Amino acid sequence: MADLPDLDPRAVALTVFRALPDGTGREYTATTFPQNPWLGCNHMIRMAKACGFIARCAGQCDCYAVLDVLDEPGDVIQDFCIRTAQAFRWFYRKLDLRVVPEEDDDA
Repeated sequence: MADLPDLDPRAVALTVFRALPDGTGREYTATTFPQNPWLGCNHMIRMAKACGFIARCAGQCDCYAVLDVLDEPGDVIQDFCIRTAQAFRWFYRKLDLRVVPEEDDDA
């Protein structure tokens, strides 16, 4: 885990994406930290790293889910591999994640 990169200084929020067995994906809500966005993101990354819950994403990684780091406009600027279902559940609770509803294609 020591090879994880430092958190990007533009980080303001964290979110998760998970590929499902049927080939579709599931997006989760983004979590921000109002008092100090970068510090909040960094704290979560450091806790997850200490627990062994995240790893470096390298190309086609075999992860349970992906932790995306977002900048102010909402662009993904960095990502980490969430290694296991247990790690995903930890993030789900800690970040109070919820599934983002799919957009209606008929609208």
